[in-house]
Amino acid sequence: MLTAQEVIDWLQMQPNTNEGGFYATTGTSHLMIPNDALPPVFPPVEGGRPVYSSIYYLIDPASFSAMHKVTGDMVYNFYTGDPVQVLLLYPEGSPDRYEIFNFGNDLKSRFLPMKIIPGGTWMGSRMIPGGKYALMGVTLAPGFEPVDYFIGKRAELVEQYPEVAGMITELTRG
Repeated sequence: MLTAQEVIDWLQMQPNTNEGGFYATTGTSHLMIPNDALPPVFPPVEGGRPVYSSIYYLIDPASFSAMHKVTGDMVYNFYTGDPVQVLLLYPEGSPDRYEIFNFGNDLKSRFLPMKIIPGGTWMGSRMIPGGKYALMGVTLAPGFEPVDYFIGKRAELVEQYPEVAGMITELTRG
């Protein structure tokens, strides 16, 4: 198995200064969706939005994915490395308020190798103790636009989801 730094170097990943971890863009659709063809939850952006965009994403024991959300739906894939614990905080009106699951390739232990995350869901993740790194992938539909990306504020999330306050505290930076 490669080291985290070898993966970062090979995939030409860069630090994700807002969320934590490292990322590299892997693709963005050349097909565009006009602004007027999208639901009103998506603010208009010049030229419309790509149908999809995708990235590699890596965390290690020194980093975590801080609570964040995007407007569109995400397909979250686990590629290689050690398992990750993920916290999802669903938007109001969802059948569940939150979900905690293990993300990885160990199907025998009932880890999930892929998860569909509805737009507007807060999410954060961290290595399960003892792990060295996890390489994952995220595909967004429609494609990523900075206007759709939000970093969670600890006090606000704890107030909304007090039943998982401890984990929110561990997965936020303030």
